[in-house]
Amino acid sequence: MTNSNISRTAMRLTADNCIDCGLCVSHCSFLQDAGSPDKIAENGLSSEIGHDETSIMSYHCSTCSLCSSVCPVGANPANMFIELRNHAQDNRLVRLNDYSPLLKYEKVGTHFPFRDNILPEGCETAFFPGCTLPGLFPEGTIAAYSALKKKDPSIGMILNCCSKPSKMLGLINEHTESISDIFDFIKSKGIKRILTACPNCHMTFKEFSPSIEIISIYEELVNLEIKTNTAWLKHATVHDPCVTRFESAVHNSVRTLLCRAGIELIEMEHSREHTFCCGEGGGVPAHNAENARAWTQKRRLEAKQTGAPIVTYCAGCANYLSDEKPVAHVLDLLFVKRNETPELPKFQIGYLNRLKLRISARFA
Repeated sequence: MTNSNISRTAMRLTADNCIDCGLCVSHCSFLQDAGSPDKIAENGLSSEIGHDETSIMSYHCSTCSLCSSVCPVGANPANMFIELRNHAQDNRLVRLNDYSPLLKYEKVGTHFPFRDNILPEGCETAFFPGCTLPGLFPEGTIAAYSALKKKDPSIGMILNCCSKPSKMLGLINEHTESISDIFDFIKSKGIKRILTACPNCHMTFKEFSPSIEIISIYEELVNLEIKTNTAWLKHATVHDPCVTRFESAVHNSVRTLLCRAGIELIEMEHSREHTFCCGEGGGVPAHNAENARAWTQKRRLEAKQTGAPIVTYCAGCANYLSDEKPVAHVLDLLFVKRNETPELPKFQIGYLNRLKLRISARFA
């Protein structure tokens, strides 16, 4: 089935099921501008021109799936917008020049010197930290890895990029080629379990290869009862990344770890499956900065209302939500001894941090 037919099927599902109740529209500035999912789907199904128009419009969507999480009838408009992006790239309807920094970042992550594999003899479990976490929080990344290796010296590390940006932007063929290469390697080495720390890697891997066990490092840390430091924060509010909004095991594990460290948690109104996007989702800042800022402002406002500092388990979210006060990452908070949440390094320093981590991992 072609991407065009798949997107039509997704639009038909939304058109047939959406009852135009307004719940998703009330939460989303994109839908407030574009209209209800039902109307968007009907326009897309009306003609080839309508199909193309809605595909182009999909790049204003953060693809955060809040619409699907609040939908009372399972219309799943989020999937429709994702498939429309695939149609757009299949038919070259949207040029991705504005996204070139993001795609270059992905490409760098898949090549030497940032790509590497540290796999001890007998390795069946490998930690895949992703790209952004090692760049922004290298100390927390290596400390968490070292703690795991004390429990199981055979745990390895794979440094690579999951190619989520290509997938997110509708470059499905490029994404499939890249991630297939990763999983061919994983299977060739006899690796049976992948531990993820990046929420985007976690979901990208789970959706691509159900045959390999994909588990978050947060679940593993809880299951192994690994001891952590006494955190410098006494209370916090958790920002759940939108990509893992339906991953209740991840939500619960993160909170268990934080509570074990003596942190009092104050929940925001929109958390777990109803979390807000940080603003970076879907690459929207490159295409519709106003929509992106709207999400960021909503998230920061809810956090401010709790009176507690933000902690998250997505390095990208931490970076995007840091303004007057830096946002803490769970691994840094639990495994690095500090007195306060650190300022995040500049973008270029992140590359240097990734190279340093690559060396450190060999001695962990």
